[in-house]
Amino acid sequence: MLLTGRQLRAVFQHFCPFDSEGNLVEANSRVTLLASNVNLPVEVQARAFAMAAAAGEQSPMLVQLSFNSAETIGNDPARIRPLPGITVQQTEAAVVAGARQAVKLIDSYAAAYGAKYLAVALDHFQVPKYDESKELAESQGETLAMQLAAARIRHAMQYMKPVFGCEIDISDDTFARYLDYLVSPAYVKFRRDFLGVVQAVSPAWGMIDTEKLPPILDFVVTREIVEGVRHVVGNEEMMVEAEFGATGQSGQALEYRKLTGAALERFAEQVCCFIRYTGADGIAYPIGMEHAAKKDVKHEPDRERLQVVQRALFLACGRYIPFAQHGGTGAASVERGLVGKNNINTHYLVAGANSLADHVASHMDGIRAGDKKYCGSGLFTKMIQVEAEAALAKLMETGSVNTGPALAAVLNQLPKHTEAASGLVTELDPYAE
Repeated sequence: MLLTGRQLRAVFQHFCPFDSEGNLVEANSRVTLLASNVNLPVEVQARAFAMAAAAGEQSPMLVQLSFNSAETIGNDPARIRPLPGITVQQTEAAVVAGARQAVKLIDSYAAAYGAKYLAVALDHFQVPKYDESKELAESQGETLAMQLAAARIRHAMQYMKPVFGCEIDISDDTFARYLDYLVSPAYVKFRRDFLGVVQAVSPAWGMIDTEKLPPILDFVVTREIVEGVRHVVGNEEMMVEAEFGATGQSGQALEYRKLTGAALERFAEQVCCFIRYTGADGIAYPIGMEHAAKKDVKHEPDRERLQVVQRALFLACGRYIPFAQHGGTGAASVERGLVGKNNINTHYLVAGANSLADHVASHMDGIRAGDKKYCGSGLFTKMIQVEAEAALAKLMETGSVNTGPALAAVLNQLPKHTEAASGLVTELDPYAE
């Protein structure tokens, strides 16, 4: 049985790195949770992660499913091209179908290996890009959808003004472009897909990637998605991760600017404002990491920014808001506790691919000759072992390894709970005409 959002909240609260007054607890008692991304073939990585989490006295782990992975697993024809004359026969969106399939496998391997503290997370469900150079859609009058979107923009701006000041002063043209974005088919589809996946698989954690959205749009979109999860889908438990500022994408290097003094305090105040307004449960912001780092490339985390912002969040929000470290493969170290959740993907892909490459290099003649023993399932069973060992090593870095007995006590104290029935996403879309 996979952890629910309610149980995951209790786990994070147990590992909160601050005491009641906002002071950091001792470094040797701080813990970060490992978040491991699962890719195709799911059977390889899901087995590996379940094995690693079940090792020893058990360890917690989030198994993350990105939008791209879910679409691929769900037979999206743009990602897996069918043979000529073949049409994908499924009625629901590929991302929803893929998520269902992946979560079913993750759950089965958790049961098979007895992994008690696995949770499913959605990772990098990226909102449509905002292009300020794009031509505005031709006006069709002020529809109800436009009125709702305009009200959301104004409400966010009013809330942001005391903290952001003149940064949110925008022209009428920019306002119109924000409005156009919020009623665009691309954004409406994103929202429907994300909520559809949440409804289908009830993950414990879900992240929306608002990479490079202007701050006002980030406030509006994030709040609307959180409200959609809570009130449209009826899911009060899932932890929603939001993104403030660009944290980078796979293969993309970002210029990182370190902040100090008043500039850092102001950034912390803005992040607090963002969380209070949107109601998000987890946060990602830049700390100097890059996605898809090669094995000889390491980045030092901005420890000062982490400490200042995370403490400000704890004091301002009255609750622990875990920081999600993106690009964890390239982190020179893990700031346990201050980093609540460490995202790892490339590390596993490289370990698995190298295992396969070594096998092929060692048995090339036999493979070319068609010798079955070099071409069969052994290709993948070795990958499972290698990636399980890679995950176990990452668990040790986080300090969460063998914390199962403590978590058992925490979760046993949770009162019994019955989930409310979820609504239907398609029936309650506020932008549907």
